[in-house]
Amino acid sequence: MSELTTVFPGTKLTPDEYLADFNREFWHDNSGVSWKLERRQEFVESDNASWEASRRNDWTTSLDLLEKRRAKLADYERRITDNGMEVRRVRVVEQPISSYLLWELSSLHVRHQVGGRIRVVGPEQIEPFESGRTTLPELFLLARPIAYQVLYDEQGALAGAVKCVVPDEVGRWKALVADLYDRGEELSAFFHREVARRLPSTG
Repeated sequence: MSELTTVFPGTKLTPDEYLADFNREFWHDNSGVSWKLERRQEFVESDNASWEASRRNDWTTSLDLLEKRRAKLADYERRITDNGMEVRRVRVVEQPISSYLLWELSSLHVRHQVGGRIRVVGPEQIEPFESGRTTLPELFLLARPIAYQVLYDEQGALAGAVKCVVPDEVGRWKALVADLYDRGEELSAFFHREVARRLPSTG
């Protein structure tokens, strides 16, 4: 699948349009469970100082910056709960774990510790849904029938999104992601077994 191949009908949004639309829809009448699926093994995290530090192999700074975001993330998770919402994230992780994922899983671990619901699946769980060059898309599915397929360029930078409001299409993808979540491993266990020992020394 091309990085810009779409998997459902909908409205094409630029990066700015997507971020504005998502923020509006996510916080409006969205009580219940939303779902997030992350499949790519590399992303470009523009304007993220912690990610930039990890790219320089300055893991002491990178992890310190992640830790400094803990209180802000805790406030965000409380706001989600206070609004009757829940976000369940599925993160696909291939072996060997990429340098990017060492950083992202460290970031997600902080989020998980303050209330984020995150599980990890491997290639064996997603194999039934992929064939040849076809891979699962990057998705954010709201509690009500609104789905975003988030699009990225070849380097992993945000290129926009497709917004779908067709109930049957949204429901089909929700069922798939929910099934992966049910079969996934809690991030905390995966992190301590597979990630912590791989992090470069911060001494």
